Amino acid sequence: MAIEIPLQDLIQAAVKAGWDEPEVLTATIEVADNLMLAHGSNAELDALLKALKRKLE
Repeated sequence: MAIEIPLQDLIQAAVKAGWDEPEVLTATIEVADNLMLAHGSNAELDALLKALKRKLE
C-alpha cells in the first residue's frame, strides 16, 4: 500500500495530462524495469569491485 496509492495518483495525473492509461502503465513498467536493471548492474559492479579489492590486498 505504501507505493500503490502514490502510483495510482501518478497514473491518474498522467491520464488527466492527456496520456492514455495503457500508455501510462507501459511507461511505468519501462521505468521500473530500467530501475531494476540499473540496480542489478550496480550490484554486479559492487561485487566485482569487492572481488578486485580482495585480490589487491
